[in-house]
Amino acid sequence: MPRATVQAQPLPAARVSGVVFDSLAMQPLAGATVQLVTTGQPARIRAVAADSRGLFRFDSVAVGVYLVGFLHPLLDSLGIDGSMARVEITSSDPIGVTLSTPSPTTLIATRCGPTQPGRPQGLFVGRVRVAGGAPLTTAARVRAQYTQSVASERGLERRTISQFGTTDGDGLFNVCGVPAGRAINVRAFTVTDSSGFVELTLPNDGLIRRDLLVGQATRTRSDSASRGEALSGTARFRGTVRDAAGKPVAGARVVVLGTARESTSGSTGQVTLSALPEGSYTLETRALGYLPLRTVVDLESTAPAEAELTLATLPAAVDTMRVRADRMAVPLAEFERRRKLGFGHFLDEAQITARAPNNVADVFRSTPGVVTMPGQFGRDRVLLRGTGMTGDCPPAVFLNGLLIPNEDGDLDAIVNARDVRAVEVYARTASVPLQFQTRNGCGSVVIWTGARSAPARR
Repeated sequence: MPRATVQAQPLPAARVSGVVFDSLAMQPLAGATVQLVTTGQPARIRAVAADSRGLFRFDSVAVGVYLVGFLHPLLDSLGIDGSMARVEITSSDPIGVTLSTPSPTTLIATRCGPTQPGRPQGLFVGRVRVAGGAPLTTAARVRAQYTQSVASERGLERRTISQFGTTDGDGLFNVCGVPAGRAINVRAFTVTDSSGFVELTLPNDGLIRRDLLVGQATRTRSDSASRGEALSGTARFRGTVRDAAGKPVAGARVVVLGTARESTSGSTGQVTLSALPEGSYTLETRALGYLPLRTVVDLESTAPAEAELTLATLPAAVDTMRVRADRMAVPLAEFERRRKLGFGHFLDEAQITARAPNNVADVFRSTPGVVTMPGQFGRDRVLLRGTGMTGDCPPAVFLNGLLIPNEDGDLDAIVNARDVRAVEVYARTASVPLQFQTRNGCGSVVIWTGARSAPARR
């Protein structure tokens, strides 16, 4: 009798699919490399790339036990591992997997430890790199600063708090104890190299990641620098200043904070800066009628840094008015009338010229009711001397009669010292004229600019 043939049944195969999610940015992690590894044979690896929605899929996965994990540059930049899932295939039923980065809460707790009473729980993390790609030869230090109001015997004071971190062998750093939802000023430095001051704002979840570039700078004397010193190098920057509608903004002033290097945008909005120091720095862009903009750039000599500088329109604070422009912006008759009333302190062009100011703070030094203090970008701040619980505080600033937003007393960010023609200082709120009154509780400073008066002929 013929022998019956028994055909072997094929082993089942399943589909393994899922999503890779970035729990730090709360969005899918596109481009992640997802790997499927057999636990018994770790050399057998299958890999696919997650699409723009973070989705991935493995077809025809045989019976067995597997580990599913992922790789991405974000993980390397943070020095962390992504989640890993164990998958067991016993049938052809599809299996879903979710992979993710650690959440901000988890990462902060891992790097900074348990919560300490009275200490902010934010975390600034990143990597320090050397301009040009050279490796760090020594550990770098990273300093993060922020201001905090503190009640003391002298009243309510604003103090600058500093937190530090040190890089590991891969240049990674952690700075704990920074406040969530607040702005911090950071700087990285080694024995020979440093970055500039970089302004960052922590999100409300308390975690921010940014790499910092350090490089060398040449220090020279400069009459326009806040402390008579300018920083230079071989790096370059080019960009375009536009408004919210995308139209070019001409005449915008772009300053690399802390270097005394600045330029003005042309008719097409383009701006270029050369001879800049290498490293991470903050650009400040200002133009009349627009809110000031601060942008962080990484400057290297290998290629110019580029950025689109988009300015938001300054919200209208007063009703429509008719303005008549004269050659001299200082309304001398009104200026003299207010000076005769004796309620504030006044400086005219002759007095300002005699002070030979290198920066705007020099104009105000030794003026009654005014305090000048070092700022966070190497420029002095102008504050009004407070009384009682107010402490020293930044005044309301009026430039040619227009109220200009200024929260830190850095008047060099508003006007160049060589353009100042007259100044009015009202240190006591009760003495401020009606047109210069605000509700800031700290008095007002009025700055008038205009064409320089011609010197008398001899």
